[in-house]
Amino acid sequence: MSVEAKVGLLVLVALLLLGGFVFVLGGVELGDQYDLFVDFDNPGNVQPGAPVNVGSIRVGRVDSLEYRGGRLDPQTGRRPLVRVKLRIDREIQDTIHEDALFYVTSQSVLGESVIAIDPGNPEGPALEDGAVVEGVDPPRLDLALSMAYELLESLTSLFRENREELQSLLASAANLIRQADELLAENDGRLDNILANIERATEQTNTVLEGADGIVNGQQLRRTLRNVDRTLASVSSEIDPLLSGAREALSGANEALGTIGPEQREEIQSAISQAADLAEEANGAIADARAIVTHIREGRGTVGGFVMDEEIYDDVQELLRDLKHNPWKLFWRE
Repeated sequence: MSVEAKVGLLVLVALLLLGGFVFVLGGVELGDQYDLFVDFDNPGNVQPGAPVNVGSIRVGRVDSLEYRGGRLDPQTGRRPLVRVKLRIDREIQDTIHEDALFYVTSQSVLGESVIAIDPGNPEGPALEDGAVVEGVDPPRLDLALSMAYELLESLTSLFRENREELQSLLASAANLIRQADELLAENDGRLDNILANIERATEQTNTVLEGADGIVNGQQLRRTLRNVDRTLASVSSEIDPLLSGAREALSGANEALGTIGPEQREEIQSAISQAADLAEEANGAIADARAIVTHIREGRGTVGGFVMDEEIYDDVQELLRDLKHNPWKLFWRE
């Protein structure tokens, strides 16, 4: 083989190796694929060419990342910050459904970011070519660390600027705890008595509540309620006939008054006047009786003193008791 042939063969092998590296490292896909677009507010460290996996099996790759800047997308009505374009194998299109989840995860311990897909409900419709979905943002550890550092720095500044006040506060707290401990130690027995009293009060309260529950749910109260129900039912059934009778009586009275002559009316008016006079005299008598009862209750007069004086009542009761046991004293005085 000539030198020119050897050089040509070497160049051909080098070109084949270069093409192989480009094919492997560049993520060139030979099969038929379709596009999906995923909106993220923060896609993490995902870069073009990153794998797209379903259950740790590679089914596509990240084609590109487009910065949207929070502008309104009229197609979806959302304001994404970053839109990621995915190239997915056509042969699995019918397995990725409309309720699928797209999220960023790590493929290995080295932290290479990939986009993982949870296919969703198998009974749901599949995502069409060019569909735009919303992804699940990864946790912002860098943001959390930054906020934690800012909070720690603020606390450090606060402690540094108020060191004396904090020392005084801690000293006061320690003094308060010490005094509370001394107080508890001095009144240990009294606290035991207080707790015992509280326990007894609780037991008595439970006893009272049990008794009240027995009264409320007792047979006597139930019988009383049943009697009240029966009474109300009886009154309800009899009230209508009574009202009808009263209406008939009033109607008859009106008819009777219509047939009365002038002389009879004068006699009725005279009788009513006499009844009014009798009522006034009765009211006066009742007032006098009330006055007498009031005098007696206040203990005024002989009768009031005899009735309301407890000593006289006790003496009379003792006399009656003595005569009951010794009736001969009525006939013979010692």
